[in-house]
Amino acid sequence: MIIDIRTALGANAVVNVLQGSIFEFVNVPSLVEIGISADATGVLQTLNAGPDTICEESPVTIKTINIKPVYPDDFFSDNALATDRLVVKVRDTSGAARVVMTQLRITPL
Repeated sequence: MIIDIRTALGANAVVNVLQGSIFEFVNVPSLVEIGISADATGVLQTLNAGPDTICEESPVTIKTINIKPVYPDDFFSDNALATDRLVVKVRDTSGAARVVMTQLRITPL
């Protein structure tokens, strides 16, 4: 399953992209692949799957506005267990509003 999410990230804002989504919690053991891109510099990502830290806060890939991350180049992956919470947090450090494109790929194991 592939889920595309477009997030309007406010200046200096922090957003948990999957919060409140049906995909926030994994329902069966799965391979989870997450790719994020932004329209300019200054956006940082933090990725977690349950207790696993997939990516500690680091810069996202820069693309033209509304362009999805490229698979597999821009993706991080991890095996997630049933009931693991996926946290895809993005933070703006540039002081300007940004557009962040996230693609979530979930493959049941």
